[in-house]
Amino acid sequence: MKPKNAAIAWGGPFLFILFWSSGFPITRWGLEFAEPFTILWVRSALVVFIMCVYALFVRIPWPNLSELIHIAIVGVTLQCFYLGSMFMALDENVSQGLAALIAGMQPLLTAAVVGIALRESVSRLQWIGFILGFLGLFVVLIERLGIGLATTTGFVFSALTPIFITVASLYQKKYCAHSDLRVVMIVQQTAAGICNCFIALVIEDGNIDWGFEIILVWGWLVFVLTIGATNIYYLMLRYGNAARVSSLFYLTPPTTMFLGWITYGETMGIVAFIGFIISIVGVFLATRAPKENNGNRS
Repeated sequence: MKPKNAAIAWGGPFLFILFWSSGFPITRWGLEFAEPFTILWVRSALVVFIMCVYALFVRIPWPNLSELIHIAIVGVTLQCFYLGSMFMALDENVSQGLAALIAGMQPLLTAAVVGIALRESVSRLQWIGFILGFLGLFVVLIERLGIGLATTTGFVFSALTPIFITVASLYQKKYCAHSDLRVVMIVQQTAAGICNCFIALVIEDGNIDWGFEIILVWGWLVFVLTIGATNIYYLMLRYGNAARVSSLFYLTPPTTMFLGWITYGETMGIVAFIGFIISIVGVFLATRAPKENNGNRS
């Protein structure tokens, strides 16, 4: 394994889980100061501005039109449809626990269709891992699945999240796996930003409660979640099996709860710890690379 690939294999999952886990609480906080698609289009505009300034100082090899279209499709699906649905679900009072559990269906969906979409095989041991991962996630969140004031609209948007991120992940792996990530960020965020801005103009009033808090939210969304977590995810998809990489999503909601427990004293009982361990075992099994035979079979 090349040093670069090894670094991604070992360090990528840890950083991805840590960064991505912050998405639910930072989103919930940001929605106190601005509406979902307003937050998203401003975030995209900031990312595009930063990357274009960067592009002035380095030469970025631009791909052909066909590849640019593929990159834009992933951008709209992931950065507009998926994130927009997640933001809308949380804005419609779907609990973080329920939203995370529904989004946690993504690894199972990926495993179910990856053979057809990418011709990747999923072993029985990996299937056991996927099921254990989802079971562990359910156990962790079982005490936080209260419906509360959630609306029907919120549930509909929440149900769409695993579909959109599965489609985006498989499309990225198939058509854009080796695209320059600098180009990916500019094109995806431009396409998604236009889409999010149009939706915001149609359904939102555009009001922003300006202050240090919303600036901090946008800074976190831009540097930690977009430039950080999303690029790490794309790198892992580039060098790894799509089904195994997707299984990491099982660990993000429990990690979010764990971080809340050690930093703010949020409740995390013995049942949640047991579920966390089950998820870790499931991800370990799901991410194990199949053993290669010593023979010369291709």
